Formats: sequence, structure tokens, C-alpha cells
Amino acid sequence: MTIANRIKPYLFILLGTLALCIGLRLFLVPFKLSPGGVSTVSTVLFYLFRVPLSFTNLFVNGVLFLFGYKYLGKDGILKTACGVIFTSLFLAVLDNISLEQGDVFAASVFGGILMGLGVGLAVRQEASTGGSDFAALILHRFFPHISVSLFILLIDLIIIFLSGLIFKSFSTSFYSALALAVSMKTTDLILAFGDAAKSVYILSDKTEEISTAIGEVFSRGTTGIPARGMYRKTEGLMLLSVVSPKELPSLIHLIRRMDPSAFLIISDAREVLGEGFKSGTGYDKMMINKKLNRRYDG
Repeated sequence: MTIANRIKPYLFILLGTLALCIGLRLFLVPFKLSPGGVSTVSTVLFYLFRVPLSFTNLFVNGVLFLFGYKYLGKDGILKTACGVIFTSLFLAVLDNISLEQGDVFAASVFGGILMGLGVGLAVRQEASTGGSDFAALILHRFFPHISVSLFILLIDLIIIFLSGLIFKSFSTSFYSALALAVSMKTTDLILAFGDAAKSVYILSDKTEEISTAIGEVFSRGTTGIPARGMYRKTEGLMLLSVVSPKELPSLIHLIRRMDPSAFLIISDAREVLGEGFKSGTGYDKMMINKKLNRRYDG
């Protein structure tokens, strides 16, 4: 691995933590808003006892790190430690910067977008900025079928509810929940970015010709699935091919040109692993799968 490839993940973590801190410190904290996690704890302590956000972030995440580092693996430990440290440093720097308070609705939306962007960039590098996303990343190792963003949502909703009780403000809880929803959606979009694809099911009398053309034009494989037309009682093959979204229009045009009567079913593929798409993933590094790996490898 080249030096550039080694540095690249940490640059994304740096950018992610910067976006997160801008969203939190400049947009949300002035309105006593925060979308859950350690940020909510930091905001509460800041307004009750004037404890700096950076100190609370570093202390609480340091405790979480001691409990959860063993589930992250060697590479994940270093990346997460960088995420926590970068977040605390940026919060300390931004503590002396303030923006003119505007509309609380706009602040909750923009703050949520920036925080979601920051969390998404960090998690894509198998790192964490600490807090609920750190806890969610650990839980995701045990329950990979549940998304990181859903774990973050459950943890953060509980913390937001408690912060509303402390501040005795329904509107604070409402706008914090809005910021959380925006943040979660943004995180999901960042995590799915570049992994989405289109599944295309093709019913045609020219399956051999179409399969060959897809391989030659798009360098994509096809799978023939035995199918039986119940109206005509005919046997045949249904082709399945997976392509990127930008290849889809050209693929449809190719098929329709070869067989105008072809029947196509197109659906979204959230994530595709394998040749021609994403190969190495975080799933391959999960600590929980070590026993399975020893049993089924090679």
C-alpha cells in the first residue's frame, strides 16, 4: 500500500470531524440543540456548568474507547482515536467563533446535514468520531444486518428525550430530533454513496444474443434463471444483470434495439459486492466473524 493510500482515510476523517464540529458548535449549540450522543451531554454540561465542549467530548469518548477498543481491530483503533482527538481539537478551536443566531429551523437542518456528513465520512473509513456513532459501530459488529444509522437513532432518541427534560423545553427536543433525522438521513446517503447499483431482469427470446452483447459492451456478467411463462406455457431463461446507475440507460437502449418486445424489470440494489463492483469491505474485517473465518477459510 502506497503512502497516499495510507493517508487518504485520515484525510477523510479530518474533513468529517471538521464538518461535524462546525455543524454542532456554530449551528446547533447556540440554540441548545444537539442530535443525541456525546454532543447532547456536552451541550447540557456547557449550559449548566460552562464545561467546554472539547473537554466533555474527550473525557466521555475516552471512557467509551476503553470499553470498546477491542471490538475495532488494530486499524480501527487508530482511526477512531484520531476521530475523537480531531473532534476535540476542532471543538476547542471553534469555541471562540460564533455566528449570528438566525432561524432555529434552518440551524437544525444545516447543523444536522453537517453532522451527518461528518459521521458518514468517518464511518466509511471504519472509524468513529466518538459518542453514539462509536457505540453504534461496535454494536454493528455484533449485528451487521442492522444499519449503523439505526443504532445511532435508537441511542440518540433516548438521550434527546432526557435533554428535553433537563432543559424543560419541548421545542428544544423537537428541533434536536429534527436535526437527528436530517443527520441520520445524510449519514445513510454518505454510507451508500458509490455502492448503489441497478438489478435488471430480462425476459426475451434472444437471451443468448443479449447476454453476449452485455458482456462485450459493458463487461458485465449475466445469470440465466430458468423461467416458465404461465400464459403461453413456454420454458426459457430470464437474464439477471447488475449494472451501475449511469450504465442503465445505455443497457436499456441496447436491449430494446436487439429485441423491441423484451420485458424488463429494473430494481435498486443497495449494495453490490464482487467482481466489477466493491470487493474488500468492512464485513471482511468484522471481529465477530473470526471463528467463522477459521472454520470456513480455504
